[in-house]
Amino acid sequence: MSNTNSIKLQRNWKNMILISHGFFHCWRQTVEETIGQQEAKKLVQRFWELVGQGTAEAYLKKNRDPDSVEDVVQAFARASEVMGETVRVEKDGEAVLLVHDACPWIDSYRDYGSPGQCQLGCDRWFGAAVEGISPRLRVETTACQAAGDQTCARRFTFIS
Repeated sequence: MSNTNSIKLQRNWKNMILISHGFFHCWRQTVEETIGQQEAKKLVQRFWELVGQGTAEAYLKKNRDPDSVEDVVQAFARASEVMGETVRVEKDGEAVLLVHDACPWIDSYRDYGSPGQCQLGCDRWFGAAVEGISPRLRVETTACQAAGDQTCARRFTFIS
């Protein structure tokens, strides 16, 4: 692939990320207008739960190791990068941290009139994916940019 085509592909992918955010937020706003904010929150949570279940299914279909915290977190990191997020993985003893330094969801929630509301969706996505990958795997949110922290950070561990 030529450098020009690569640049065009990257630009188009970044635009698709913005378009997909727009679709999501228009759907969310339509649901709020139709059934009210409280019921809409439940549907948004269900949406992210289904996305998380799909993430788990995709992970397991690739014959990856559900008992390797590092493998699971690396897969989440790759998914995050594909979605336009800036992310890094760090070891912390037996735990593995997934740290987001930048995320376009924060801006899109703000731009569509719901600043600071992205954490619920992210927590549900990660939680549902973890539940589907391994009953021994746990995830805990330890920092959230939408709440004023410098990063979004999640700690992944296995229980015995």
